Amino acid sequence: MAALSYEILTDPVPLQTSGSDDAQTSVAGTVYIVVSNPTTDWVPWYQIEVVLPCGKEAGDLTDRPDMIKTGIEPYAVRFGDVPKEEWDAGTRTFTVSAALGGLFTPGDSMVLSLDGFPVSDKEGLVRLTVNEISGGDPGDGVRTHPLTLSLLKRAPKAPRNFRPEEALVDGGENVVLVWDGPDTLTYTIEGPDGLSVPVPQRSGPDWRWSPGPDDAPLRDATYTLVATSPDGRQPGYFLTTTVAVRRPEFEAVTATQGLFAPRIEGTTDKGVIVLTEDGVEVLAADGEPGLVSAGKAEVEGVTTRWVRGRDAAAGWIEFPAAGLNVFRGEGDRKWGTVAADKADLNGINTAWVQGRDAAAGWIEFPAAGVNVFRGEGDRQWGTVAADKADLNDLVTDRARVKDRLTLDGGLTVTDVLETQSGPSRLIVHGRLDAEGELSAAQNASIGGELSVNGELRASQSAEIAGAVVASDLTVRGKLRTNHEQFKLIVEGESLFREQANANGGLAVRNEHAGWLVHAKGEQVSIQGDLRVHGAFRSDS
Repeated sequence: MAALSYEILTDPVPLQTSGSDDAQTSVAGTVYIVVSNPTTDWVPWYQIEVVLPCGKEAGDLTDRPDMIKTGIEPYAVRFGDVPKEEWDAGTRTFTVSAALGGLFTPGDSMVLSLDGFPVSDKEGLVRLTVNEISGGDPGDGVRTHPLTLSLLKRAPKAPRNFRPEEALVDGGENVVLVWDGPDTLTYTIEGPDGLSVPVPQRSGPDWRWSPGPDDAPLRDATYTLVATSPDGRQPGYFLTTTVAVRRPEFEAVTATQGLFAPRIEGTTDKGVIVLTEDGVEVLAADGEPGLVSAGKAEVEGVTTRWVRGRDAAAGWIEFPAAGLNVFRGEGDRKWGTVAADKADLNGINTAWVQGRDAAAGWIEFPAAGVNVFRGEGDRQWGTVAADKADLNDLVTDRARVKDRLTLDGGLTVTDVLETQSGPSRLIVHGRLDAEGELSAAQNASIGGELSVNGELRASQSAEIAGAVVASDLTVRGKLRTNHEQFKLIVEGESLFREQANANGGLAVRNEHAGWLVHAKGEQVSIQGDLRVHGAFRSDS
């Protein structure tokens, strides 16, 4: 007979079978063994050994001895060793010992605990083997006293452990709900829509139920298990569990205090919005940068590599380090057109500029400056129209001035005509043809030939270094020529300061008396009186 007294307690009472192969979701059982001294004498002891039956049968406590957690609540030690515990999952043995011996005083007790294990799933009576090594009556010495402690396992009378197999699923994914419960109850499931669905009788070790394919949850859903007795003698039981959806779907969301999420993904079209530290990143379903479509965008700034119209044929803009490139939608990187009502720029670099259509004139910018062309044809020179042109140099094939040409610095026509600063001077290189009137307010000096088809008027002196050829020449009524008679007519007094040569003959006439002096060949004839006021000399 053992020297100490043993009492066994369980939590719950009685122990409930797990009814599930998943030890993590099974209800844990706890066994307490109370060891006490029921005598009025001191009882010496050395070791208490508890051996547990483990397996899946009706007489086994658990099939997971590795999950058992042991503990000890010792008595008040007055003499001897403090008790020590050891659990060996391989031999399923719980050992409590006092190597140098311990003493139970009258009425002392010690509690041994086994906790955290899933109870095996078959109902039955479980027997625990206890071996006590202690000292008995005086003179008996140290002996081993074997004994048996018993506890009961029962299947639960009410449903329990109502749970989803997967607590987190994708939207539309199949949901599986499981629970433990007796077959004597009738079960129904109330879904998040409030409809009750009866559960068929189970065909396996566990109760299992899934909604239909069209009723799979798109957002977090709470299910209620209702268990009732067919005869109505037992009260009803209600258990709830919730399935969370990884990407829930809602008809609409109103967040009055803000919406907080690292990313937002579409349901049908899988575009993604990622909320980054700098703002928002839009991605396509493949993870590449996506497309933002809006009727209007009002932003402080846009940072992008390029901008394009709504379709593949639209033009696009690229932003290199140098500034801005505009391309056509067709082809590969072909320069496009910028159309604007007004452009305010610090500078423009371009090969050419043209009006709004193909018939408009255009401007080209070669290294030498600017070329202006007409819109029709191929590189035909065009016209520059301006109210005023301020140029350092003008190089042209032809020039036409409709109103007035004013040259402040002078005029040079290469090898033909030029003006000089200082005394006003016009220099004509070569022949000067004045088909109309030529007026010289000052002296006119002509080094070469002067041909006047019309009238030549010199208000002052005219010095002609070469020949003067005129069909008729009139000098202020003093001198004139007669083209038909080849006569030179001097209307007034004629004064020759130098020698006067008349190679063809000389005739001096009086209007009334006829001729006075006539020289022809070597003969001089005088008609009338000859008066000589000075010396007269004759060689013969």
